[in-house]
Amino acid sequence: MEGTSHGGDLGITVIDRDHQFISELLLEINFNAAKEGDPSRQIRRLKELAHLARSHFLLEEGMMTAARYPGLGVHTLRHEWMIEQIRRPAAYWSGQRNAMTREPMGLLWESHTAHMDCEDRAFGLWLDGFEGEGAR
Repeated sequence: MEGTSHGGDLGITVIDRDHQFISELLLEINFNAAKEGDPSRQIRRLKELAHLARSHFLLEEGMMTAARYPGLGVHTLRHEWMIEQIRRPAAYWSGQRNAMTREPMGLLWESHTAHMDCEDRAFGLWLDGFEGEGAR
């Protein structure tokens, strides 16, 4: 997690911007978890992350529906799984007085980047095939 640039821009401004915001928020949460920061602040930031991710996922899924993307079903399941992974650390911090270790937050980062680089990229590539038809 050396920086917020994931090298996975899709060329869809609103999606790329959301990916950047999510990346920055994950980095902040991870940095504070490594420093054993205030659990209540971490919970607030994770709730912000869940809200941002949920909004972003709805946007992506809406775009995929409008474009009749054949991978929508699997992509939606992946989004549901990712939201659950965001909720787990918040539940942990709510029940514990000590801060979470860095590893679970690192898993969130890895999940986020893998999703952008694989599933989201697949959508971008699929859309590229329809560029002449005005899909973008």
